[in-house]
Amino acid sequence: MVVNKNTRISELVTENFEAIDAIASINKHFKKLHNPVLRRVLAPRVSVEDAAKVGGVSVSTLLKKIAEVGFEIEVTEDESINKNANNKKNNFSMKKDNLVSLDVRSIIESGNDPFNEIMAIVKKLDDIQTLEIINSFEPIPLINKLKRKGYTTWTEKFEDGSIHSFFKKGEETEIAEEDSYTEITQSFDENFKRFVGKLKQIDVRELEMPEPMTTILEELELLPKGNALFVEHKKVPQFLLPELEARNFKILYNKKTENHIQLLIFKN
Repeated sequence: MVVNKNTRISELVTENFEAIDAIASINKHFKKLHNPVLRRVLAPRVSVEDAAKVGGVSVSTLLKKIAEVGFEIEVTEDESINKNANNKKNNFSMKKDNLVSLDVRSIIESGNDPFNEIMAIVKKLDDIQTLEIINSFEPIPLINKLKRKGYTTWTEKFEDGSIHSFFKKGEETEIAEEDSYTEITQSFDENFKRFVGKLKQIDVRELEMPEPMTTILEELELLPKGNALFVEHKKVPQFLLPELEARNFKILYNKKTENHIQLLIFKN
C-alpha cells in the first residue's frame, strides 16, 4: 500500500495493524490509538498530515515510522505548509490589538472540556478580531469545525512547545445563535419513564478526558436493542454528538446543576 500525507489513519490500521504500535511509539499523543473505541471514532477522520500536527512532528517523521512496518511511502512536501503558516502568522503579527486569546491547557489538565468556552467566544467574535487558542497540541476537531463555518485558520508552534491556533472570520462566515445540536429537555422525563427496566446507568463525571467519550461509546456498542443508556456527566459532550448522530442515536438532556447533567441516549 502506498501512503502519503492524505492517507487516513483508518486505512493504515486496516491494511496493517502494526501501524498502531509504530505510530504510538513516536510520542504520547499517539498512544490513544491503542484504545479501540477512540480509534474507531478518530481514525477515519484523521489523515497522516492531521496526525502529524496533533503529535507535533513533521509529516516526513510520521511517514518514515510507517515505512518501518512495510508501507511504501510517497514523498510529500510538508515544508511549504509550515512556510505558509509562518507567513500568515507574520502578516497577522501586525494586528495584535485585535487578538482574543484563550489558553486552554489548564482547562484540559483539570479534566474539563474547553469546547463550550471556546464557542462562547466565537459567537461574540467581531469581524476584525482574531481568536488565538493556546494548547499543547493542535485542536484538529475545532479547526475542522470552524473551517466549515467559513473561518480562516492557521497554526504556529512556539519555542516553549505550545501550539497557538488562530481563527479569523471569512467574508461569508455565518455563526448560528445555537450549534447544530441543541439541548432537548422537554421530553427527557417522558422518555426516561418509557425506558424504565431497560436502562443501563453509568457515571463518567470523575473520568479524565477522553475517557467519558470512550466509555459512553463502549457502552453503546454493548447496549441491547430497545434499551437506553443513562449517563451522569459534568456537561454536554459536544465532540461526541456528531458520532451519536452518525450512529442514529438520539440524546436528551436533563440539567441538574452547572456541573451535573444527565444524558439519555437511545436509538432513533
